[in-house]
Amino acid sequence: MESLRRILKMLIAFVTGQGVTVFSQLLIPPLFLHRSANGIVVYGEWITLSAAVSYFGSLNFGVQTYAANQMSIHRNRGELEECKRVQASALRLLQWMMLALLPIAGLIALLPVARWLHLRTIGGREAKLVLELFVAQIFALMVFSLFANSFMAVNRAHRGTNWNNGLRLASAAVLAVLIWRRASFASMAASQVSMTVLFGLLLMLDLHRTAPELVPSPRYASNEVMRGMLKPSWHFTVLSLTGFLTWQAPILLMQRVLGPAAVAVFALTRTVFTMSRQALAVASYSIGPEITSLVGRKDWKQLRRLYDLSERIVLLLVPTVSVATLLASPWLLAVWLHRRSLYEPGLCMLMALTSAAMGIKEHKYQFQSSSNQHADLSKVLFLAYGAVLLVSAITMRYFGVLGFMIAWLVAETAQTIAIVRMNKKMFPADYGITAKPILRLTGVLSIVFAGAVYPAFQAPQESLPIILIVAVLYTLATALLCYWVFGVSEVTQLVLGRWRHKSVAASASQVG
Repeated sequence: MESLRRILKMLIAFVTGQGVTVFSQLLIPPLFLHRSANGIVVYGEWITLSAAVSYFGSLNFGVQTYAANQMSIHRNRGELEECKRVQASALRLLQWMMLALLPIAGLIALLPVARWLHLRTIGGREAKLVLELFVAQIFALMVFSLFANSFMAVNRAHRGTNWNNGLRLASAAVLAVLIWRRASFASMAASQVSMTVLFGLLLMLDLHRTAPELVPSPRYASNEVMRGMLKPSWHFTVLSLTGFLTWQAPILLMQRVLGPAAVAVFALTRTVFTMSRQALAVASYSIGPEITSLVGRKDWKQLRRLYDLSERIVLLLVPTVSVATLLASPWLLAVWLHRRSLYEPGLCMLMALTSAAMGIKEHKYQFQSSSNQHADLSKVLFLAYGAVLLVSAITMRYFGVLGFMIAWLVAETAQTIAIVRMNKKMFPADYGITAKPILRLTGVLSIVFAGAVYPAFQAPQESLPIILIVAVLYTLATALLCYWVFGVSEVTQLVLGRWRHKSVAASASQVG
């Protein structure tokens, strides 16, 4: 019961976080498009500058993710001293990393940034200043993320997630105000640094008040522990770097090959599918802290059950959410951006298939990363996304954005197959898992997307009400099919049974 309560708290925190993400994604792009004379180019250049230095954040992810998992494992075994030693050593490692990166950050001032990135609306001097500010923000986020994730060690991971949600919400709100006022890129970047520092100080005060045992103490830092976390942290860093190769590197490549207009169309279409996939992310990431806790206790039976039940939920959501977003895309772009002309059926079809592959991959990925069994995972993802960039650098010259999308879809499918095999090795032989649910998912996706081809390509000629009605009806039919095929009724009965048990216990307590 306690395990379910923790998962529900994380679920609420992640739902809130996805709400913040959707809010910022719905708010920021339209402001750029409608408050600037050449909005689509300005927006394309803003996200290009954001992408240019985001790979520095990969270092942060590696250290803080490994440290948070290891702290939680030690704490669940009653090893408080080891828990504090890992935290303090991770903080020292981050400090050394920042010092090592300072010369690289200074190098930005010497580079012809505007010419390299083909920028049109911003001068070279301001572009360099913006990049320097983004680097400063990443440094501040390194410390903020380590302390926010420390709450996982005392089974309050949701609290750290909520602090992160608050930071992202405040940063988006301030950015929106500055865009409305047509502020410079430098002012907008400076606002993001300021909000990160402010929330970092507030987080430290909360940590001191609610979990004083997690307040970092330099005396616990150990060079031996720090050296010991370099290799596993490096693998997490590589995992995070694959995020850069997935999300930011394609933007930089498209900027050079196809220009800012193509970047904006691709990024806005991707944003639509990213927003919808937040439902899948909630189902997958909310179980992360529980996976770490169960691995720490070596409770394989409960972990296997968590794998099975959460998989059923994800398999229900993957086809449903993907096809719903595909069919509703013309309506969403018209309502959100008032730019229905941005809808490209071929791009959206490939984006929907890629989003479906990513949805199931992220669920399987969570079991590897949350248990610190991620060495092979990091290699597979890095090689796959590196290959996507190399191949698409050629295919985009002939097929435009679709050339990138085909390579991306193939890579996501291959990664999913590889990660399922890694999941099998993770469990003891007596608790082995099977790939049969994934095979059933492949069949369902084939049927669902085959049926969606005609309405997706017919949409440009249809009225918005007809598009919305078709999307809703087709989505409901898909959800019912998935509910039956993947046996989600067992999960529903379990949750309702726990809820009724809690209600009966509460009523008995009141009567007593």
